[in-house]
Amino acid sequence: MISRLLIANRGEIAARIARTCDRLGIEYVTVSVAADRALTYHASAVTTVSLPERDGRAAAATGADTSPGSDRPETATAGGYLDIDALIRAASETGCDAVHPGYGFLSENADFARAVRAAGLVFVGPSSRVIETMADKSSARQVMAEAGVPVLPGTVRASEELDALVGVAATIGYPLIVKPAGGGGGKGMSVVRSAAGLREALASASRTATAAFADGRLHLERYVERARHIEVQVFGDEFGGAVHLFDRDCSLQRRHQKVIEEAPAPRIPDAVRAAMFEAAVQGTKALQYVGAGTFEFLLVGAEFFFIEMNTRLQVEHTVTEEITGVDLVEWQLRVAAGEPLPADQADIAYSGASVQVRMYAEDPFRSFLPCPGELEVTHWPDVRVERAFDRYLDVTGGFDPMIAKLVATGATRDEALTVARRACEDLRLQGISTNLGFVARVLAAPIVAAVEHDTAYLDRIDPVVEFADPDELSALAVAAAHTAPDRATPWSTGAPGGDRAWLDPVGRDLGSLDLSVDGRAFTVWVSGYDGDAVLVRADVAPKIETGVAARRTTRDTITVGSIPCVVRRAGEGWICQVAGVSRQVRYAEYRSLGTTASDPEIRSPMPGTLVRLHVESGNPVEKGQLLGVVEAMKLEHELTATHAGIVTVSAAEGAVVTTAQSLFLIEERGAAL
Repeated sequence: MISRLLIANRGEIAARIARTCDRLGIEYVTVSVAADRALTYHASAVTTVSLPERDGRAAAATGADTSPGSDRPETATAGGYLDIDALIRAASETGCDAVHPGYGFLSENADFARAVRAAGLVFVGPSSRVIETMADKSSARQVMAEAGVPVLPGTVRASEELDALVGVAATIGYPLIVKPAGGGGGKGMSVVRSAAGLREALASASRTATAAFADGRLHLERYVERARHIEVQVFGDEFGGAVHLFDRDCSLQRRHQKVIEEAPAPRIPDAVRAAMFEAAVQGTKALQYVGAGTFEFLLVGAEFFFIEMNTRLQVEHTVTEEITGVDLVEWQLRVAAGEPLPADQADIAYSGASVQVRMYAEDPFRSFLPCPGELEVTHWPDVRVERAFDRYLDVTGGFDPMIAKLVATGATRDEALTVARRACEDLRLQGISTNLGFVARVLAAPIVAAVEHDTAYLDRIDPVVEFADPDELSALAVAAAHTAPDRATPWSTGAPGGDRAWLDPVGRDLGSLDLSVDGRAFTVWVSGYDGDAVLVRADVAPKIETGVAARRTTRDTITVGSIPCVVRRAGEGWICQVAGVSRQVRYAEYRSLGTTASDPEIRSPMPGTLVRLHVESGNPVEKGQLLGVVEAMKLEHELTATHAGIVTVSAAEGAVVTTAQSLFLIEERGAAL
């Protein structure tokens, strides 16, 4: 067995690997950049090696995987985790005999696997030959087709020659999906529905792939509408053994990024499921695969097609562990040490169901913008939580936005979904916004309960429509918090300067309050009282007889209708936490909606990097024209002109920008002359 292991990763997967090492009595060494030194798993390590800080994008030139996505952290602070020489040196100098790559970073980098073994160390994963074969989507398709695994129509060989790809596209048919051949995590992927948009999509994808993976080659594949994403967990050993550990459904994803995963995959005919297991094991044997791997398939009706194979542990391995009782990290370590598979296929069984939720630092109600900042979790739910911190975390833009994973298990799928939803609602935090409120709503959706969703479901729905408007809820909660439930005295001493006249009588209403929620103006009307509840509504003008009932349910919680809102004083205003997101509320002077002119300044919606400029100062622009792209925490956000005029660019391409920083000024043509 391995005696000392280098954990060549960070965050929750490093903590997960460390937990198994602790149980098995294996010593381990951790690595860290400066931003990660406070993470919990370092405390029990033999030692922690500091990694050199270097640019993650520069690392792409070495072939390192810096693609965005939950499995593949990126950007500047990630650089040290991509330094092959530094990691090999850390393992050798601390007496390690093996290296576990985790997932993301260098986990599917053949050069890293080769270098680890060349240094006389054990690489916890498959051979570099297999990694190379399966990392290239075209070669992976070819190998699987030869092994009898069903594949979709697509390119035989990847290419960056646009003319050749256009020719192949005509034989594949539309719609088709463009994929970087050497990358993953959704980076550079796009769906093309007709020949008219193909060349532009190919050129854009090739640029993105070159920047992210130092490989501009592209793979084309027929795009399947309304499909489910099903994957099969496999394991192989060096004695030719190969088994599956059942399946997972990863269809609840957004922009090709998984959000909710579950095991086993629900509502698949037994014959189809058995055929999928057989294909995965057949593919594992054909590769002479050693270690943990995952076959990903698209399921359409009773047909399934191979997408790709991940030659590493998956982020969602937790749900497989929950239903089988198998520690997959332990299996990885044993197989890497030369042991046979710990169990035969006939001995592997499952029971119950498990659901994993990825907790992201993003705001679903504002186009899923990244939300870095200081996070404090004041209460964790009573489920399995994969995390690398206890209470405080500095969420930076340098890594993927996944903060933690909530894993809920039950005797049935319905029970697991319910436990997962309650876990999302029970977690208490402050400081930043997360996706948990939105995810809780998705878990309760009838379409999910009926397994009628597909891989595009989350892209089709509007979080505000599905849940509510957190901006409006915040305004209602703050107004209710400062309106005493007393018919005779509907005034508040919490108004600015102690002035009680802020509730100016308006018609049949008791009064109104003008508020600003992150710069968005609201007027909240107080219609009256219902016992201990205040009747409030936010509207452009009084239209309804009564408002929604809002009542104080705890010292800091105002429940608006049935939705709890935590309201805390912050400086001259309030911070309101609702539906998993954070809003800043202030007193404001009301402006009627639709009467303000277009803001001449285009500002960054988030902290990040201005990765591309599409205009120069002095250029004329039209309304809706693309001006530039800001990137942070795996998300690219396009900035477009709000009106026509002459543009002035205020930042250089590649500049690090802050939230609300002015990047473009658009003046009317006459004003610019």
